[in-house]
Amino acid sequence: MQPVHTRLIETFDHAAAMVALYDPTGRILFANPAYRRAFFLGPDETPDWIDLMRRNHAQRRGPVVSHDDFETWLASSLSRRGKVPMLSMETDMHDGSWLHIVEQTMADGHILFIALDITRMRQSERMLRQERDIALKTASTDALTGVSNRGHIMALLSDRIERRSAVPPRGTIAVLVDLDHFKRVNDRFGHIGGDRVLREFAQIVRAELRTCDGFGRIGGEEFLILFPGKTPQKAALAIDRLRARVSSPAMLTEAPTFRIGFSAGMTDIRIGDTVASVYDRADRALYIAKAEGRGTQRLAG
Repeated sequence: MQPVHTRLIETFDHAAAMVALYDPTGRILFANPAYRRAFFLGPDETPDWIDLMRRNHAQRRGPVVSHDDFETWLASSLSRRGKVPMLSMETDMHDGSWLHIVEQTMADGHILFIALDITRMRQSERMLRQERDIALKTASTDALTGVSNRGHIMALLSDRIERRSAVPPRGTIAVLVDLDHFKRVNDRFGHIGGDRVLREFAQIVRAELRTCDGFGRIGGEEFLILFPGKTPQKAALAIDRLRARVSSPAMLTEAPTFRIGFSAGMTDIRIGDTVASVYDRADRALYIAKAEGRGTQRLAG
């Protein structure tokens, strides 16, 4: 008798359903032939989801992106992907087919992807479902930066608090980020320039985070990052890397020497926490970081 895992792989190899497994960073660990055909993935390729989507979009194949700005669509997709236990959506493909996709995020951050071809579904039903998916994505996305909006990132924080109480517990570090001296940006470059800096900042940070990490704009120049499964020490190193990455490029073409920095307040999520208590601790730690000269992070006691 064949081992169960061998039989399972053979089943996936012959299944019409598209099946893939991503690691917590978004890299493909396994993809069956149906998935590889639909998403134009070579037999031995294991790219991450972002690179695969960018490649297919550039070659006008795979999923159709209806948004005028691909990077905005990508940021919006990443604001939901890998953050909730189950995500269901539908998408049309460049070859005319229509897929129903379900992604299940495991406790350790791995994502199981399953898609079925539902092209035979009546067009009216397909359009209604697509409009629903677009509405849900719009409701969770910050209009300026394309990352999670305040309501969505706070909902993700609430979910992480609930998971902290689960057995076994899943720890998370919450980091409140505030751009340093942002008023000077608006004073010097106007609000249009300030908006461009916020968009560029959000895009750079999002690109450096794992799929399982949460990232959203609280309001103004304040953002919240959620690091599931990281210790405070590792979260601090991640923030240091983000600071170095953010400070290296010129965000405004008319001011090539202009750089932006940020301060951060960090806290772990604890048993009995609420959204308000986590935010309050992170905010107090952020206040200390800014009072001590900015450009650094502090961990709440």
